[in-house]
Amino acid sequence: MSSYDQSRDKLIKLFEMKKEKSSLLCSIFSYDGGQPKLGFSRSYDKKDGTTGYGNPGRMTIDEIEFLKENLEEIIKIMKENSKK
Repeated sequence: MSSYDQSRDKLIKLFEMKKEKSSLLCSIFSYDGGQPKLGFSRSYDKKDGTTGYGNPGRMTIDEIEFLKENLEEIIKIMKENSKK
């Protein structure tokens, strides 16, 4: 098995829920033309003005509702980009 190569990781669609100092990121990626997969991360503003990224951890009800509102589109995009 070869090591991970970022150049082979294709972002298909990004869904972002912005808050005051952070965002919930829901990303659909396909690695090397493979099946699309949904990933979650969180971006936040660091004290030095740069952006940091981390695991989403626990989610608020607002974030769950955001995910629910976008779930049909996420499923549609993933199906359209799936290998049969």
